[in-house]
Amino acid sequence: MAKLDPFRSPRARDEFIAKYDAVVADWPVECEERDLMTEFGATHVIVSGPESAPPLILLHGAAATATMWRPVIQALSATYRCFCVDTIIEGNKSIASRRVLGKAKLVTWLRQVFAALDIEQARVAGLSYGGWLAANLALQAPELVKRLVLLCPAATFAPITLDFYRGVFSASLTRSPDRARVFVQWLSSTPDVVTDPAADLIVTALLSNKPVPTGLTPPTVFSDDMLRRIAAPTTVLIGDREVIYRGGPHAAVARAQRLMPDVRTHLIPGANHMLTVDCPRQLADELLAALD
Repeated sequence: MAKLDPFRSPRARDEFIAKYDAVVADWPVECEERDLMTEFGATHVIVSGPESAPPLILLHGAAATATMWRPVIQALSATYRCFCVDTIIEGNKSIASRRVLGKAKLVTWLRQVFAALDIEQARVAGLSYGGWLAANLALQAPELVKRLVLLCPAATFAPITLDFYRGVFSASLTRSPDRARVFVQWLSSTPDVVTDPAADLIVTALLSNKPVPTGLTPPTVFSDDMLRRIAAPTTVLIGDREVIYRGGPHAAVARAQRLMPDVRTHLIPGANHMLTVDCPRQLADELLAALD
């Protein structure tokens, strides 16, 4: 069990969870926190919105946690029953008891999350690593996904730049707060982005988590055939200042547009990778239009 703990130490975990709880305490709408049991451990979920509303599964980016949806949750939860899921493979409030290694196991884990929530089918949106997870779910378990929204999905359409990996490992291996802040700022077009509580939590995650979470499955580029087999109506939203893709954001969007059978794509002006912070109002509008 100790090998599966993503945190460097109990103290690091306590400091991280205290900041996490502070973000949830400032949640803009009424919410509840749940822990769902799966064969891989306890999956933590922040739930908002009317119980009778259609379900919306929200999957966060690496190190970002379920709290990253705070800037858009008020708009989304007015229409949907929102389930912000803490990915079980890294440091957050989910607690892994078994490795979730590989695409198939990740889908099995998400199937069990759906079952624990008594959801047969849902709209699914994911950002960065969460976007890759969402695309993988739509490919391998299409019956679960009613509509799909991919927000600057990690890899998926194009390889990730070496600068991204340099930034992650430079911050995590050196445990340098300054390098962590510089890296998070590099991902955002918002000046002084780390003053945002959710962005500051990413900095804390980079410093408090082990450099490589046990069982992490790196995001991969989908083949042409895989992209053609994603049948769910899909919207791809990427900032026009996005820095994670080799070849840039225009190439990623063009590949999605060329290969996916039912897709709408849009480059958001002025936004980088951290869409929920860089353009929360526009993103909320885009999400609501995509999910309808």
